[in-house]
Amino acid sequence: MRKYFFAGLSLVLALALLVIAYGAYLNERGESQISLRMEERRAELVGAKAVRRELHPQVKFSAVNLYSTSVADAVALTDGRIVAAYTAANAYVHQGDVLFRLENENIALSIQEAEAGIMSANAELARATNNYDRYSKLLQIDAVSSQQYDEAQAAYLAAQANLKAAVAKRDMLLVSQARCEVRAPIDGIVRILYRQPGTYVPSGTSLALIGNYNELYFSQQVSDAKAQRLQAGEEGEFIFPGKEFKELENVAGEAATEQAFHAVLAEIAPPLHEPAAARTLLWQIDNPLGLLTPQTYGTAYLRLGVKAEVLCIPLAALTDKTRQAVFVYRDGLLERRAVTTGRDDGDYVEILGGLEPGDIVIISGAENLQDGMKAAVELRGEQDGR
Repeated sequence: MRKYFFAGLSLVLALALLVIAYGAYLNERGESQISLRMEERRAELVGAKAVRRELHPQVKFSAVNLYSTSVADAVALTDGRIVAAYTAANAYVHQGDVLFRLENENIALSIQEAEAGIMSANAELARATNNYDRYSKLLQIDAVSSQQYDEAQAAYLAAQANLKAAVAKRDMLLVSQARCEVRAPIDGIVRILYRQPGTYVPSGTSLALIGNYNELYFSQQVSDAKAQRLQAGEEGEFIFPGKEFKELENVAGEAATEQAFHAVLAEIAPPLHEPAAARTLLWQIDNPLGLLTPQTYGTAYLRLGVKAEVLCIPLAALTDKTRQAVFVYRDGLLERRAVTTGRDDGDYVEILGGLEPGDIVIISGAENLQDGMKAAVELRGEQDGR
């Protein structure tokens, strides 16, 4: 029995060893096949050549803060109650136009008192004048003393001074009354009415905002390298999506189309001849129809007016947001290559370094590619595969 037991045990062990050996063989064979398949795998991709082409540079902004240099408040110059408004929101006004009229009862009462004081001073001056003239004639015939004449003359001069003071007081009050008229400080459109008739306002209160928005401004900070490629006076277009102009929707409710506005690079600060790591560009935007207002807008594009022939590739070839790498196809293999990019027009980007004309870059599926991978590439716009 023992003999059969050990014989069976040996057989079981032999079978186990055989199974293990066969499993190892299959595993090794599977890895070899996977490795072979990986080596033979060829990605099917689309590519495009780096070529020199005419580029119309375009810059995208996630936010554009527009402001005006011609904005001013119409301010009350005296205390009073608004009794009349001669303008309305969105009305165009000229500098000096009367916008509001205030009423100050204290000023009106003081003017009446001043007028009464002038009448009294005139009457006193008339009496002093007659008395002075009479004493002048009597002095010539020695009918009065010099002291009496001097007293009459002094009374006459005092009456003149009192009248002059009364008139000056009245005139000052009239100036205050004139300040009850609130006038437009500049030419422009009434953007906001802060107060309405019936409101009592103290001196210095802003009653309306007047703005001339025919020209708006936007500033951006760029590196010196980018600024050196521009010059003051350069023209372009600011383009805003139609969603920013809801008031332009038609009666059918269709969205407004994008709007383009002529722009000029008004200033580069500091000037290009002065050393600086960064510079501020000041853009002046023409706004003759008043569609834009001083506020922050969402997405906008600046399209420069000057075109340039430069080495370009499609923007889709850039592998990440840093815009510093592409996959280049050469001799059946892919190579991840660092590049230096410049301006773009929304479809193509300028290449300043890292590529030569004719280099093929991958423009689809770059997310899963690896350096050294085999590939089959079809050029965009061409039928011959590579």
